[in-house]
Amino acid sequence: MVPWQGVRAASEFGPASWQLAPPAGSLFSGRESRFSEDCLTLNVWTGPAADVDRPVLVWLHFGAFHFGSASNPLYDGARLASRGITVVGVNYRLGRLGFLAHPDLSAETTYGGSGNYGLMDQIAALEWVRRNIGAFGGDPGNVTLAGVSAGGDSAQKLRCSPPAQGLFHRVIAHSGPGVTPAIDGPGNPAYASTLPAAEQAGVELFAALGVGSVAEARALDPEVILRADLPRTHGAWVSDSAPGGLSVHRYDSGYPVVDGYVLTEPVQRSFAQGRAVDLPALVGNVTDEQAGARYLPTVTAYRGYLEEKFGERADEVFELYPAPDDAATKKASWSLAGDEVFIMPSWNAALLHSENLRAPVWHFRFTRRPPVPARSGVLEGAEAGAFHTADVLYLFGTYEDRDWDWTKADHVLAERMQGAWISFVRSGNPTDGGRIEWPALDARSPRTKVWDLEESVADILDTRRLTFWRSYWSGPGFVG
Repeated sequence: MVPWQGVRAASEFGPASWQLAPPAGSLFSGRESRFSEDCLTLNVWTGPAADVDRPVLVWLHFGAFHFGSASNPLYDGARLASRGITVVGVNYRLGRLGFLAHPDLSAETTYGGSGNYGLMDQIAALEWVRRNIGAFGGDPGNVTLAGVSAGGDSAQKLRCSPPAQGLFHRVIAHSGPGVTPAIDGPGNPAYASTLPAAEQAGVELFAALGVGSVAEARALDPEVILRADLPRTHGAWVSDSAPGGLSVHRYDSGYPVVDGYVLTEPVQRSFAQGRAVDLPALVGNVTDEQAGARYLPTVTAYRGYLEEKFGERADEVFELYPAPDDAATKKASWSLAGDEVFIMPSWNAALLHSENLRAPVWHFRFTRRPPVPARSGVLEGAEAGAFHTADVLYLFGTYEDRDWDWTKADHVLAERMQGAWISFVRSGNPTDGGRIEWPALDARSPRTKVWDLEESVADILDTRRLTFWRSYWSGPGFVG
């Protein structure tokens, strides 16, 4: 980064990281149009100049570590800032430009590892907040690190990162899949990869690009690097033609790595052995996390996938996620994928926290199905359900950015959610002084807060599924 003299204009959003952005009109489009590897910029929403010591919310955007930006209208922090906190949105490098590991890159470092440049960007942003947020009325001693999807995953990973220690004081993770083992080979991006596996993927990427050195790779156009095809993909759930418009998520050089520096061990091990930073946490999910993902269209195809992936446990998985006929395979596929990538890792995070750390943790489940209209070519209408990131529309109060048939009840739900989250950002407790019923999680009898047009507190929804996943993650191929 090159420093500048004098005053620098900061009246528009900075460029997003290079990416293959979702098509305009999809549920996940952030309307990004400018891209650069020099993308580490922050957006700040705060109060009047006289305000001081405002609690700070640092927000990390979604996008499976491959797309998205802090300029997405979904994350407009004006409404939250009007309620007395300072909001900071963070851009960071994505995909192969953010997480490429390679033996030659590892040889350049003092710690002998590579990858995780996107996480390093997030840490640099937190360091900036500590040094500078006081000038914007924020309190550097009261920082909550939060995010959704890859952003929530990042927040949990940074709890286990030595360079991030002391830079934040609370964590919020919406749909964050990070608290699962590392994996040694091609797998699901919910898991970090080991350094040898990530370096091998980098070697394969260089071969696909036809380059023989890091210098040659750095000379390539970024879009060439992003579009290079590798033979292995992470699974059968998401494709370029998916109704939701998501891109293929390849297991190659585009996800976090246990690199020996930013992450010194799998996150699940850090939580299980009490080494994750012990601070108040708020974690949870929406109910329809994988609505719109690719699905297996027949029972035969579905059962074949289960047998290939789960081996001798395939029948057990089919019982937990049944598809009695072809019409049922879509729901079963989405439910299975949603649990594997998002819902069960969040429960795992909350339970490991409760079992091994002292600070309180609260769990939530967002079940409100926004009034998404039916439109051809895009996953919308009733099938969208409480889709991935639906809860964030209410948290930021940006739901009216979408021209849907919102009701007064939606407005009330948003106000209540904002009150709980702001209470947590202020004090580390989301109950707003007891005005909101939300018990802290106790692993011996886990309960969750259900956010819908009518709020409630409920028992964990399916202990059999959770028991399966925690057992499965302790099996062969996983490190953690």
